[in-house]
Amino acid sequence: GASPGVSGYPLVASERPDSSRRIPCVRAMIRPIILLAALLSCTSAAVSGASPSLKPSLRPATTLRLSGGAAPSVPQPSATKSKQTIHDGREVYVLADSDAISAAVAESVAAIGKECIASQGTFTMCVPGGSIVKALSKLPPDSMDFSKVHVFFANERIGEYKCYKGAMDSFVDKCGIPHANVHKVGEGEPAEVAAAYEAEMLKCVAKNDKGIPVMDLVLLGTGEDGHVGSIHPNSDEVMQSGKGKVILPIDKGGKKSIAASMDVFCASSRIILSAAGAGRAPMVKAALSGDFEEWTVPAGLVKSEAGATAWLCDQESVATLNH
Repeated sequence: GASPGVSGYPLVASERPDSSRRIPCVRAMIRPIILLAALLSCTSAAVSGASPSLKPSLRPATTLRLSGGAAPSVPQPSATKSKQTIHDGREVYVLADSDAISAAVAESVAAIGKECIASQGTFTMCVPGGSIVKALSKLPPDSMDFSKVHVFFANERIGEYKCYKGAMDSFVDKCGIPHANVHKVGEGEPAEVAAAYEAEMLKCVAKNDKGIPVMDLVLLGTGEDGHVGSIHPNSDEVMQSGKGKVILPIDKGGKKSIAASMDVFCASSRIILSAAGAGRAPMVKAALSGDFEEWTVPAGLVKSEAGATAWLCDQESVATLNH
């Protein structure tokens, strides 16, 4: 009588199990194997953190924890004169002067960028303009694989693009960062420009559980009044802190700009702030002691929630810190 075939259908005695009949049976066996392999591939991608919505070079790898499980850190600059750790974990590295601070900024970026690229294949940093971006001119072009570096801006004046131009002139072209990896702020009214830049940042950078993009490094200069980026004391922008905002539109006094929020700064894995000169000493003392009224010293609110925060100061700016 009939006996069951490989595919489950009866095979009558008169049928010869030649190759023309075996092929469909083999295909029937292979099909579920292919489906299982595809399922395992998707599962593996989900576990590894790959996301089809991200640019290929910007996968949300270990931005909050390095492969060895250690928390992100800011390495101590080689020219450090002294070091102090504040009660909340912020570190203060004291250097000789503003030139030494500039060299330390470049040294720190080189070390952190190399570490991030080695551990996760990419390095994202958010930069302002001014002295910080000028300091990056000291970045050695061979210090990391700059094709894996992505640059975002902490603030920008729409139409003038001083931060973008400063970055291009200072380190982008010198180090060979692809222009496509330099995320320039767009044209238009502040609200629409802010929305577009927020969408770009969210598309390209891994997010934390609050939906805030997590940069590998944020660099910030500080003003004597304690402002950072375009977040000034007692401003509408500083009062948005903790509200889950990403990019803030600013339209005041005929000046149209955008600013990354305090939430973006604090979500970063590493933050480096700089402060030089005696004129910043009162601000440094207030910011690091926490002795200031709410919203009056934005620099004092900057602290990485899951990583490291370091201040690079000179001896004049910390002269009253412990007094």
